[in-house]
Amino acid sequence: MPSMLFATKYRPLLTSVLALTLLAGCANLNNKPLDTEEAYYQSARNYLAKSNNTMAIEKLKELQEKYPFGQYARASSLDLMYAYYQSGDYSTALIEADRFTRLNPDHPDVDYAAFIRALSYFELYMENRGYFKRTDPSMRSPAQGQKAFTALDNFLRQYPGSEHREEILSAMVVLKDSLARHELIAADYYVRKGAWIAAAERARAIVDHYPGVSSAGDALVILIEAYDKLDQPADHEIAMSRLQQQFPEHSVFASGEYVSPKWREDRWWVKFFTLGLAS
Repeated sequence: MPSMLFATKYRPLLTSVLALTLLAGCANLNNKPLDTEEAYYQSARNYLAKSNNTMAIEKLKELQEKYPFGQYARASSLDLMYAYYQSGDYSTALIEADRFTRLNPDHPDVDYAAFIRALSYFELYMENRGYFKRTDPSMRSPAQGQKAFTALDNFLRQYPGSEHREEILSAMVVLKDSLARHELIAADYYVRKGAWIAAAERARAIVDHYPGVSSAGDALVILIEAYDKLDQPADHEIAMSRLQQQFPEHSVFASGEYVSPKWREDRWWVKFFTLGLAS
């Protein structure tokens, strides 16, 4: 099912979906023969209003088959991608959003299609990120996450004034934190293998690309340890200074001064971020 992060905030752009002005007797429309384009569309709107996405999708597809160039063609396409998204079928929502954008690049609501596209990529990544699977962290690919990041970032760049900007920004925060945790788990894997160069690269990716995320402090700790092992005192000092300034309450300072964590016995950040499932 769609993430609650957006399900409660979502507002379709079209006035027909925003208002859903159901007239008297409209509730019975779904039980009557549908013999006009308007009747099909009104029936679909009824189902959308009731959150019956399965039936809404069915009626919208019937509408598009019978009246592919009708007055509700574009509106039904926007409604259809929304219904697919709300039903949790993010792959099909993505296809519908791409199709609408390709066929209607200058439509006034094209930003809405980009909105659904970006959130569909986001939800697909959140479904398949695999953080709770007992697999080798170094073998997990964040490719789906990068696609989501690109889609979200493109939306923010192309539609800075969109009414959906806040939802996209919220998704970006969640996504950055998720991608950073992926890197952190991989960095820990390399630490335990004694591959300090690889560990430093993963940790540095967090610090450089995802500043401000919750795992940035842990990444700096890994950098401190890696630079110490690699005999890079200048970089070690810089990482230590950043940790002290940005994360003075980090657990490595619990005694009042920096104390190196016991990497192999006490993988505290991995246990925290994976609910203890990664070991």
